[in-house]
Amino acid sequence: MSAAGNKNVSSAGNTSLNARYKSKLNMDSALIALMLSLLYGVQLFLVYSVFSATKPVLLEFSGLIPVYLLFVGLMFFIETVGCLKVRQSIKQHMHEFRYYD
Repeated sequence: MSAAGNKNVSSAGNTSLNARYKSKLNMDSALIALMLSLLYGVQLFLVYSVFSATKPVLLEFSGLIPVYLLFVGLMFFIETVGCLKVRQSIKQHMHEFRYYD
């Protein structure tokens, strides 16, 4: 009976630990999303600034617009993939490295 009691205590402790880890992972995910949205906001401001400053040149050489948009799109894509990889890495290793203990 003692072994069964210990098993229930261990299971309850494991459940509370998993709940705490899930809660902390959700907070980390929110921080990653906030960081990514701030990064997007700053970059969109820079894109707007560059487009407005170079409007005469871009109108004269219209072939530069698709190249510039491709570069900006790749930049956003790489940042998004990087942030998703960070979240995936935290989720994968959070129990192994005891991030939230």
